[in-house]
Amino acid sequence: MDRKIIERLSPRSWTPRLIVLMSITLVSLLLIYHFVRPIPPNTLTMTTGMEGGSFVVFAERYRQVLARDGIRVKLLPSSGVVENLRLLNDESHGVDASFAQGAIDKGEIASNLVSLGSLTYTPLWVFYRGDETLDDLSQLRGKRIGIGPKGSGIQKLSLNLLRTANAADPPTVLYEYPYNTAMEAIMAGRVDAVMALGSADSQMVMKLLHANGIKLMNFSQAEAYTRHFPALSHVILPRGVLSLPKRFPPSDIHLLSPTANLIVRKSLHPALIYLLLKASMEIHSGAGWVHKAGEFPSLNKQDYPVSEQAERFYKSGGSLLYHYLPFWAATFIDRMILVLIPLGILLFPVIGIMPRIYLWRNRSKYYRWYRELSNIEKELLEHPQPEMLQSFRAHLERIEKAVSDIRVSVGFYDQVFTLKEHIQMVRQKLLRLKHESPDKFD
Repeated sequence: MDRKIIERLSPRSWTPRLIVLMSITLVSLLLIYHFVRPIPPNTLTMTTGMEGGSFVVFAERYRQVLARDGIRVKLLPSSGVVENLRLLNDESHGVDASFAQGAIDKGEIASNLVSLGSLTYTPLWVFYRGDETLDDLSQLRGKRIGIGPKGSGIQKLSLNLLRTANAADPPTVLYEYPYNTAMEAIMAGRVDAVMALGSADSQMVMKLLHANGIKLMNFSQAEAYTRHFPALSHVILPRGVLSLPKRFPPSDIHLLSPTANLIVRKSLHPALIYLLLKASMEIHSGAGWVHKAGEFPSLNKQDYPVSEQAERFYKSGGSLLYHYLPFWAATFIDRMILVLIPLGILLFPVIGIMPRIYLWRNRSKYYRWYRELSNIEKELLEHPQPEMLQSFRAHLERIEKAVSDIRVSVGFYDQVFTLKEHIQMVRQKLLRLKHESPDKFD
């Protein structure tokens, strides 16, 4: 076999190509790692809200559920919803997820935050003391009211509702008590009313519902309030839901309620988002005091932008990959599919022309010498001049040497050999002309 051919087939000749291929593969993997982020972190930081509130209980449940998948959840206390969103929005605090009521002003929602859905109703509980029966916030005018600490969702909601009911200005006195302090204050008679947000998990709500001398306001105009505050829902605490044997409460109680939402940063790893969504189904899908089983979690009553991953989860329940693979592996494959499908659509036309480019690249290496060989043959036949003999010979030798140095794929070797045969044919024609007219070419 020709020595040059052996060199082309040797491992050394393929080394540069392998280096290029490995470089392209490495760059592709780095790009995939950057955009797909295949390896999920094993920690997640979540704010909890005020001590004694429902969010503290929720956060602890999420911590327990995510621990089963090897995720360590750090719980960070806060003064309430406003601080939750502030901490979540500021990357320097390292907060990944938090809870927020849907009654927060939309202007306070940062563009880098998204909702994973509504988790449950967190009714507004207005507890009060006294012999009279109150059924509207306007009747609290002139009283001492605990509205929650600054930065809490309950304070914002309380102020908005009291102003609408014309009960927020003096002689009304407002106290910025946290839940535990507010509970102690109303039981000791230091305040006349306390406003709180919470579900059945709230320790404060449970204690005040059963406290002697403390009453719960039954909103007679609950439906009207929802017209002024669309983020609120009119919910009913059914008769006997707290104790069927005692028929407690003795009648249906009409309440106002925002929804509790799970808010995360857009940049949160998709694997962790999936785990949070799965945990929310486990924790919040049961029946509650004011809602039926299966009503939550959902995408209803959303003041926040919704995560695209959450929309897919609620629509399809998540990929089947998650049922058969570890969550990190399933998420990686799922993300790869999302990247590769549009990439494949873009690359399909390119892949279609690759064979033509491949053919052109190899054939272009010897097409030039075919043209020069054809020109020599034509010139030799049309103008056979003696002084051109040496020039023709030199030109043929130069073409032959160049053809010997051509590097093409193995599949094109036959065409290179054919070109060499054509060079010999032209050389034979040159010799025949010399023999036929020796006097002319000497």
